[in-house]
Amino acid sequence: MTTQRRDFLKYSASALAGFLVLPASRRSFAQTVEPAASDRIAFPQGVASADPQPDAVLLWGRVEPLAGETDPEAVVQVSRSPEFGELVLEETLTASPDSDYTMRILVRDLEPDTTYYYRFIAADGATSRLGRTWTAPPVDARRPVSIAFVSCQSWPPNEHGVYQRLIRDERASGERGVDLILHLGDYVYGLPADPEESFGPPSLADSESAEGVAPAAPAGMGMAGMGMGGPPTGGDGPPDPEDFDLYLAEHRRIYRGYLEDSDLQQARAMYPFVAVWDDHEFGNDVWQSYSGGRSNPKKRTAATQAWFEFVPQILSDSLSMAGVPNEARDYEQPTAVDNAPMRDFGDGFLSMEPNNLAAIHSQTCYRTVRWGAHVDLLVTDNRSYRGPSAHPGYSARDVEDERSSVSVFTSFSLFDGNLLNTLAQGRDANGGNPPETVVINGETVPNPRRNDPSVSMLGIPQKQWFKDALAASQATWKVWANAEPVMGFRFDTNRINPEAGNGFLWTDSWDGFPNEREELMQFIRENGIANVVSLSGDRHAHYAGLVAENYEAETPRYVIPDFTCAAISAFERGPFLERAMGAFGLSHLGMYGRQRADGAEERVCNLNLTMRKGARAAQTMYETNDLGQALATAADSPNPHLAYADNDIHGYCVATFDADSCDVTFVSVARPVWDPQVYPEGPPVLRAVGYRVDAWEGGEEPKLVRTFTRGERVFGET
Repeated sequence: MTTQRRDFLKYSASALAGFLVLPASRRSFAQTVEPAASDRIAFPQGVASADPQPDAVLLWGRVEPLAGETDPEAVVQVSRSPEFGELVLEETLTASPDSDYTMRILVRDLEPDTTYYYRFIAADGATSRLGRTWTAPPVDARRPVSIAFVSCQSWPPNEHGVYQRLIRDERASGERGVDLILHLGDYVYGLPADPEESFGPPSLADSESAEGVAPAAPAGMGMAGMGMGGPPTGGDGPPDPEDFDLYLAEHRRIYRGYLEDSDLQQARAMYPFVAVWDDHEFGNDVWQSYSGGRSNPKKRTAATQAWFEFVPQILSDSLSMAGVPNEARDYEQPTAVDNAPMRDFGDGFLSMEPNNLAAIHSQTCYRTVRWGAHVDLLVTDNRSYRGPSAHPGYSARDVEDERSSVSVFTSFSLFDGNLLNTLAQGRDANGGNPPETVVINGETVPNPRRNDPSVSMLGIPQKQWFKDALAASQATWKVWANAEPVMGFRFDTNRINPEAGNGFLWTDSWDGFPNEREELMQFIRENGIANVVSLSGDRHAHYAGLVAENYEAETPRYVIPDFTCAAISAFERGPFLERAMGAFGLSHLGMYGRQRADGAEERVCNLNLTMRKGARAAQTMYETNDLGQALATAADSPNPHLAYADNDIHGYCVATFDADSCDVTFVSVARPVWDPQVYPEGPPVLRAVGYRVDAWEGGEEPKLVRTFTRGERVFGET
């Protein structure tokens, strides 16, 4: 095999993943390595690209070794044309079992704002699928930027038809409609951290992905048999839950299975991705190395290594912002990690236990991605450094004793906003004089966080980096890539059943960190930072709304807009809350069945009305099926800042930024799973809804405006 060699730098911290940093040729030359006709699928997980820069992009592939190969080679080729008549790069890469045969190559010296095609060729000539990517425009390029943002991919992968909808819509338009796909987490649904359940069927208490939708697992099946984590494990029995290598093998297996899906694979091949993780890459309701009631640094480290191997990102070589050094770092395996309980909690509730620190510091993935003059994409890591949320089930003592097992998504427990703020501030509450008791659901109990440090979602160093980056950015729009929604979500179900309560439900999100949300919103407002927009995921629904400094204020001050995308394939939020609220006899405030005028039965998502207009309006809608009557009986909205809610769909969003405005299109795709034989053009779109926020001056409040609605209206809207 003849190749044109280039000088390259093997980045030592990334040696596990065979990471090369290569300059592309400044000249073109004839193709030297020819693909061979082969039936072998040498690259079963496809190809991918990530984090484009004006002169560089990261390429990714995984080669399946031939029988007897231990360190298989593959040639990567890059060209400006899909025919590869002339190449701008050709290089031989060596894969290794140390990285599960994944390969990552950072190609430099490319032309800005230019489309490139790439492929990998194995030693026997078997060739990968065609990859398409592009570089970012120059930093002073004043052209619109379009970012598709997505989240939450469950198993089995043949439910990922939302990607097919995005791809086919672009093809129908005849032009490139998306510059980046921003993946906001839950790329896979990994294994829970509980040692008794890590390699078997999940319980409802331990895996959000199992919320009311999991059938019983067939004999001999692990999480895969439940449809929760990945392809079948086989029947060899559960591995030792303390074994790092077996944790790593399981996580790799999950990623390999997900990436064999044709729709996900095609999307990765056609668009550059920018990705950040959420909790399910490791467990459920994750913070630091903690999940499922215990700390598991071994599993945290194994999950991080598998993520780094299979989800390409530019970390160590991310571009710094002026005056704000890049802090992202590629994965580097710690010398030793053992499992040990959390202890020694410092600022932000960070556990200083050495194994926990080794696990969470094995990779740093918060970073910036610049796209022309209009967008600085600020990607934060909302899991690695956060403390426990303000959920009253957490306290430092209980965490140390591994007696706290909180799963906020498996019940319907509402908490008062002022209570959450008190718990979040810990010993700093009330000016350093925290109350000895607090009232939780009408009962006065000892304050569980009275002696604990205040919590941070971002962790103290990342929070400072985030503030510095916001202040330093010269882009028109500061776009916050946020794994969870920042805006608040209150429920007033006590209006119908007092036992159901009134307050915030999703404390695993920013509602459980109101102290830090207020701090960041005040920082943005007081420093006159304009045009900060949050793009968020995690919630399995479409939402558009505004973020307040303090939702408990008599007149909340709104600082930034927040746009939340629905799940690619994980369960929808409406049916889940239907089940959760059923414990209080309020399932109809989530979903209910009714008869249409033509006599057909349908199920409707009343959760949209519950969240936007309140439980009383939703109750009247259930009783009368008359939206006019429902709106007439609505009390004060529990969420006046929430402009849009679509809770019974899958989908994606596209945000387009230019000099004057940010336009977001919510694309809603129906469940159930689409059949490509029935819908060859991709799963049908139920509706597309547009919102706009015009650029605003620092210190002003942004304004959301509905710009269009196409297709069926969301249930509960006029």
